[in-house]
Amino acid sequence: PGPPRPRLSEPPPPAMRIVCVSDTHGWHREVPVPDGDLLLHAGDITRKGELDTVREFDAWLGALPHRHKVVICGNHDFCFQEQPQAARALITNAVYLEDAAVAVGGLTVYGSPW
Repeated sequence: PGPPRPRLSEPPPPAMRIVCVSDTHGWHREVPVPDGDLLLHAGDITRKGELDTVREFDAWLGALPHRHKVVICGNHDFCFQEQPQAARALITNAVYLEDAAVAVGGLTVYGSPW
């Protein structure tokens, strides 16, 4: 029944629990977020690109227990296009990806907004 299967020279990496959310539109505190290793917010933090919402969102991120946090913007997050330096500076509790990648626990996460 076929040739023997090759053996891995190294054990596989431990399992990672990934939690994905998106389209919170300023209602992030109302969203139940399960525990996990990586929290990925995949766009639409705000309703209309409000910097105050981004600031509040970042504070919320900082209170969550996930070891790794990654943020990618969506089409409602206008401030990241119109005021990119100001908006990006407000994300301090996560890695913000814009046409970029980050390695997290052996996994590569690529983010491209809008």
